[in-house]
Amino acid sequence: MGEKISWEDDEKLGKLDTTEDGILMPPNKYGYRVNISHPAVRPLYEKYKKKVNEMILSDEQRRTFEMHIITALQRKGVKI
Repeated sequence: MGEKISWEDDEKLGKLDTTEDGILMPPNKYGYRVNISHPAVRPLYEKYKKKVNEMILSDEQRRTFEMHIITALQRKGVKI
């Protein structure tokens, strides 16, 4: 498993809007749940890509990234 998300990044995620136009995507054919284009998520995504030394994440790496984001949101009490 990858590195844990930092407390600073976790703090930012706790203040996010997960409703419409938020960080969660509607169901899609790829199975992704987190909108990496969201302004609060994009810097975390870029940071994660640097950490794993990849320019484009594999499906497994993307799911790991999403798991960290979703876990951090759930810890903040966001219902997902």
